Amino acid sequence: MKIVAPRPPRELVNITPLIDVVFILLVFFMLAGAIERPAPVAVTPPRSDTELASEVEDVVVLVGADGDVAFQGQVMPDDGEFVRAATLWFAVRPDSSIQLKADADADAARVIEVMELLREAGAQYLALVTVGGGA
Repeated sequence: MKIVAPRPPRELVNITPLIDVVFILLVFFMLAGAIERPAPVAVTPPRSDTELASEVEDVVVLVGADGDVAFQGQVMPDDGEFVRAATLWFAVRPDSSIQLKADADADAARVIEVMELLREAGAQYLALVTVGGGA
């Protein structure tokens, strides 16, 4: 007679540590991927049909729908302060390029006024940022 040794019961693989690691990675990437400094002035650029992409990133000027102006992340209380800050910037960095992001609902006269103030401050190159129309 042949005696067969009983098989030991199969051990189940515990996947709890794997789930913990995946959850920690998920939380890490959600936090690391979403860190972006909010704009000081809410701006929704107008649409454009051209495919030209602006690669200008030295100076960022935002013009909000209500006419507020932000220069390099700081909201300017008035045009005089804006011109002083821009003049100081261009005195140190005369070849800086400007990225002007105006809200689609901003008054066109105000946007042109900001462009004139930038020219008065010593700006050489300006790119008006728009959102692509997407055909």
